[in-house]
Amino acid sequence: MSSDKYQDNHDKMNKVYPDRIYRDNLATIINWIDHDKLVTMKDNDVYYLDVDNHYVAPFYKKYELDIIDIGLSSLSMALDSVHKGKKLAAFHFPNVKVKIKEESNIQLSEIGTEYENKPTTFNSVILAVGRRQAYPVLGKFMCPECGDEETKSTDHTRKFKDLICRACQFNKKKSTMVLVEGSMKSEFVQDIVIQEPIDEIKENQPVNMDAKLIDSDVGHSFMGQKKKITGVFRVEYDTKGKQKDIYMDILAIKDLDDVELVMPDECDLHQWMKEDETKLIDGLISSFAPHIFGYRNIKLALLLAVVSKRGRIHERRRGWVNALLVGDPGMAKSMLLEEVQKITQKSTFTTGKGSTAAGLTAGMVKQDNGTSILQAGTYPLSHRGVAIVDEFDKMNKDDMGIMHEVMEQGKVSRSVSGKNVSLPAMAVTLAAANPRFGNYDDGLTLMENIDLPTPILTRFDLIFLIKDKVDGIMDEKKADKVLEDFGIGSEEEKETYMNKKQLMAYLNYVNNIEVELTVGAQQKLKKIYEKLRNISKEKGTIPVTPRTLESLGRLTMSYAKLLFKTQADESDVAAVYDLYRESYHTFGKDLEESGSQLTLMKSEKLNKDQQFTKAWKKCENDKQYVDEKDLYELLEMEYSWERKSSMNKFTQCYNSGLIRKCANGRYRWEE
Repeated sequence: MSSDKYQDNHDKMNKVYPDRIYRDNLATIINWIDHDKLVTMKDNDVYYLDVDNHYVAPFYKKYELDIIDIGLSSLSMALDSVHKGKKLAAFHFPNVKVKIKEESNIQLSEIGTEYENKPTTFNSVILAVGRRQAYPVLGKFMCPECGDEETKSTDHTRKFKDLICRACQFNKKKSTMVLVEGSMKSEFVQDIVIQEPIDEIKENQPVNMDAKLIDSDVGHSFMGQKKKITGVFRVEYDTKGKQKDIYMDILAIKDLDDVELVMPDECDLHQWMKEDETKLIDGLISSFAPHIFGYRNIKLALLLAVVSKRGRIHERRRGWVNALLVGDPGMAKSMLLEEVQKITQKSTFTTGKGSTAAGLTAGMVKQDNGTSILQAGTYPLSHRGVAIVDEFDKMNKDDMGIMHEVMEQGKVSRSVSGKNVSLPAMAVTLAAANPRFGNYDDGLTLMENIDLPTPILTRFDLIFLIKDKVDGIMDEKKADKVLEDFGIGSEEEKETYMNKKQLMAYLNYVNNIEVELTVGAQQKLKKIYEKLRNISKEKGTIPVTPRTLESLGRLTMSYAKLLFKTQADESDVAAVYDLYRESYHTFGKDLEESGSQLTLMKSEKLNKDQQFTKAWKKCENDKQYVDEKDLYELLEMEYSWERKSSMNKFTQCYNSGLIRKCANGRYRWEE
């Protein structure tokens, strides 16, 4: 603190706290408790005042939020005493700070009325941020009757109280003091909303609470940040004793940008590093969602996405992998995504059906006090983590546009209440979608089946189709796997290559590995790209784009990570290319026959059955009714069908039971 600041504090203490013995006594206690710390203290150090200490607690009880100012002045006196120098602290410790000691962490959900007006420390995530506002701290007041002046401070409610002139009151008069113009001193206060971190939730729903940032902490906190907070729990009541407000006054706030990651022990790490590569990959896949039978390639794809780089490659291209699971209902898509959440420490789970643009990105939320604050959505809260969106296809089509920027650029840009807001959101997107007509229709394109625009679909690096096919052998194995959970000892975790904690630790460790492509890997990827381009030219299909090459590059680097490599070579490229081809095979297509991911989305030449099915889907209204006349007109307009051919095909489908006539005279397709 500078000499001017020291003098200001000194004067402030004399005016606001006429009884200076409290400050002197606190200085004595600080010297007594932390003498050794004071001796070695340096400029820019932070002194943490332990208000839970039974010697210090009375000072906090008397002054509450002003304890930091009191503590700063007392610390200066203690430093002067220790170093035997008059006002030495003013010159040798100009930047020293005082904060409330941060110990004894509890859960935000555990804070109840028994903590009222007591300092508590806990971890939280900033969910929403409001505008900063100025509130009075000090003011000089004068009595209009006797002219007596007095400097007063506000309490924790930021209001001046006890403005009755004491001199007049002593003379049995009643006079209210008025503020002297230009004497007011203010500080900034900012309303925020804090929430229990996802990885620390003990109950089903995270607890959130309103809070207030004070003075120097204002303007330095943003949505999605994880913080360690020391604050005072406040409960305000009106004059009738009815609860008016509940909030947290924040005394100290510390960045916890990164979750304290679970890491593997040395023994496990040593064993994994010397493991055969094929056995290691097989072990990872078998350890991920072991209760879900099969899906080897899909599990590998999800693991590759989890360990992909949460940032940009050379500041130009994204490093994270996005994956989409499409399939018939009941095929464990949601369960697979839920398992991802269990093995990742920073992830959020939401559904497209219940999410809006504001819910996924950011939106303004009106508080009880009438003010509006900016609240972070799924993606800002998932920054450098994983955003899991189930029922992705159920998102409002008007909100789809926001996903382009999020999935590719890793940021959220919105205009909210006249303010342009840009928030970081570099998060892996793992999504699941159901076909809009119940089961996946091979006669329709991917885009028509799940009703998602092409720009969104092309931002997924891997898309897998899961179809409900009848297979006696596979069905028996799936049934055995399901029924295991109903048998004796089902609650015990089945023995796998890694348990869930080990798998989480493994993924955390390899996620920090920086990987580069070797010259050989680059050449192999280049050859694959040129090969697919030539195939699309020869077949007359939609040409492959550089996005395919980027996807293969990202996946190759993730695959190398899983094997503890810092350099991805040709073998990694080959493994990833096989996985990429397998994703095409799930749609009944051969990558080397089509050459481009866009062939899954764009219509090719359709046969008569496919044309009829496609026209039927287009004619369906919201209740899935079709007017016969409309169907005939569409077939004629789009596919040049003659009316007789349309009627014959319609009759054929009706007689075979595929079409049913309803009471309203219209028709419905029978699944």
